[in-house]
Amino acid sequence: MNVPDVIYLVSSRNNVFIWNADDWLKLRRKHKIIGELVGSFPKSTRQEAFLGLPLLLLPEEVTLLLEKKIACLVECKSLKTQPDESLSQRFQEYRDKLFLEQADCLKENRKEQITSVMDKIVEGKKRKMLGLHTSKKYMKKPLDKKTQEALDNIEIDTESLLEEELAKLPKLNKNDALVQIHTAYPWYNEDDIRIVEWKYPFTSDQQLKYKVYKDLWEKQYYITSGEKFGGDFLVYPGDPIMFHSQYIVQCKRKDEEMPITNIVNQCRLSCHVRKTLVFATYHEEEDAVKYQSFQWTDCSTLEDS
Repeated sequence: MNVPDVIYLVSSRNNVFIWNADDWLKLRRKHKIIGELVGSFPKSTRQEAFLGLPLLLLPEEVTLLLEKKIACLVECKSLKTQPDESLSQRFQEYRDKLFLEQADCLKENRKEQITSVMDKIVEGKKRKMLGLHTSKKYMKKPLDKKTQEALDNIEIDTESLLEEELAKLPKLNKNDALVQIHTAYPWYNEDDIRIVEWKYPFTSDQQLKYKVYKDLWEKQYYITSGEKFGGDFLVYPGDPIMFHSQYIVQCKRKDEEMPITNIVNQCRLSCHVRKTLVFATYHEEEDAVKYQSFQWTDCSTLEDS
């Protein structure tokens, strides 16, 4: 199952998620797939302003990724079973390993810091041996010739001094260590993953929405759900982190009738949020999606004199 460069889309209860942070970043940067973050941060669970993994994908996004062979849809057996004792033990061993690595990393960083200022430490040590002041104020002042010669004649074992300084470093307490909180399951194996079938689009309306989504995606737009503005999609000229959406897209059949009042209401709404309302229609005979944009224009009326 270790297929290079293939992203696993994890199917769970009729939804499709991305749990791996690297996959999320790759989909966004390289493939213009935005989805919706639906997870809470472990240390900020009582807020909803900033959400985290997993990423919930639109059905159209899943279909596109599978059609373009960018990803494959899988089901994880481990998500349906209760963790057993062996998994708990493996998890604890992994935590202990990370703790030891952090302790070693802390020691190495401290060693680099001490080495970078070893000249000043050595000079301070020599001054103490001669009973001289070691503050910055006095260390900047030049010494008389006799004192300077005595200072230069003192030999200091820098290796021993380094070990002495490292011994002052307090041991890392487990309560102070960083804890890695996984969003992706770190111990996947071939037996745990099963490729499943995707059955979208199924109805004619779903097919229409997918045709429109795919056409917009191939035109290099970024697309998200348009539900909050009463549309099917919101369309962005670039990554939504940097750009506001320009269009509210509604997918319509060629023979679909709409009351003029609905069009007026939707145009006024799109104008209010500074976007352009777009109706997208798929034409089977041409195998093409065509778009019709609408904008609300205020009209001034002349008062009767």
